[in-house]
Amino acid sequence: MEPIQEGNLKFEIYQELGECYTHTGDIKKAVEHFTEAAGIDPTSERPLVGLGIAVLQEHRYSEAHSYFNKALDLNRNSDKALCGIGMALAGIGDSEEALGMFRKALDIDPGNITALMGLVQSTYSLELLGIAEKYLKGYLALYPGNVKILYCLAGTCFKQRKYDECRKLLETIFIFEPEHHDARELLLQIDNNQKGCSYGHCQNS
Repeated sequence: MEPIQEGNLKFEIYQELGECYTHTGDIKKAVEHFTEAAGIDPTSERPLVGLGIAVLQEHRYSEAHSYFNKALDLNRNSDKALCGIGMALAGIGDSEEALGMFRKALDIDPGNITALMGLVQSTYSLELLGIAEKYLKGYLALYPGNVKILYCLAGTCFKQRKYDECRKLLETIFIFEPEHHDARELLLQIDNNQKGCSYGHCQNS
């Protein structure tokens, strides 16, 4: 058992160092350490996901896509690999295909915040706000106190003219952050918009 344990330890060390170098922006060293980790355990998708994330920092979208695909071959349920493919596709402007990947990632893990933010950007670009609303609510079912996501959902509801629902979300935000500036501004916009049109028009548009 000793060689296996030692191998596992080396794998984790190289993997964690790769992640650290990615965070500090030293992509060359990140790639080196993830490659070492992949050599120690070629059955793990984690180093390949790490490699994909690392080269994404340098906008090497095709290369990143390849790493994420290889990770997905090793683990078809890797939400991180699916999210990575989505980010690579979004990087080349393919919002529709990117959205599909972000949705798959979130169907596996509704709490994947990176996939959620990618999905929101894609849905805004494609004007598919109902999809954004669904997955934002899925995230909030897990983390109901996340003010950033509450505000994002409020904005999504506002753009769909769901003013009553938007107002309720803003009231929830004020429980956590009574002086939330952007939420106060959005509340003023709701008031102005509702003054400018009839109740029936606002609710049925």
